[in-house]
Amino acid sequence: MKKINVLIAVCITMSGFIACKNSATQAKEDAMSLNNYVDSVEKLNPVYTTAYWSELDEGYRLRVSETDKTNTALTASEKETLAASKAQFAELKTSYAIEISAAENQAKITTSASDYRQVLRNSLFGEGMIGSDLKFDFVTANNLLSVFRTFVNTVQDNRNVYTREDWDEIKVLYEALDTRKNAVEKELPNGDNTKIAGLKIKFSAIKATHRGGTKAEENKEAKQ
Repeated sequence: MKKINVLIAVCITMSGFIACKNSATQAKEDAMSLNNYVDSVEKLNPVYTTAYWSELDEGYRLRVSETDKTNTALTASEKETLAASKAQFAELKTSYAIEISAAENQAKITTSASDYRQVLRNSLFGEGMIGSDLKFDFVTANNLLSVFRTFVNTVQDNRNVYTREDWDEIKVLYEALDTRKNAVEKELPNGDNTKIAGLKIKFSAIKATHRGGTKAEENKEAKQ
């Protein structure tokens, strides 16, 4: 009976030793997994989007969850290394947050500018008729005079409120429209060419008077 008790005690001791050893091994593996993951994230070519960072952060949090269960079995040195990896990831998180914010702000500025140009195009040619590709396929020999007249009259009506950027865009649109005119000119109905020539003179006069004035006023305001 005494021998049996001694054998049981030895088995219990050995089981505890094995359990501790397994616990320490698991803790080291979990810590190493997190350390390696943080190092790999730092070496990645960054993509500054919220979705991309969310995936990286999810992988980090899963590994942290595992180390939180086993880190009590780590040595003091191993705990220091683990803490350093967490600090390293926190720096990466801050860096990504700054760059993502900058990228999103730039995207908003670009979108806003693009949207504003589209509003201007819609006012000059009709809703959705001209997109960012500046294709004037909808303009034919039969409607060219009408398109020119609407364009010039709209510019005349709004000449006092256009900014320098508006005039720059209007110039680009006018040149594209004029290029389209050259493409369909031979098919124009009788008399349309003369009327369009008159509208072009009218537009040139409006632009010469107001585009230069707008720039001068903006430059004056900038200096003040």
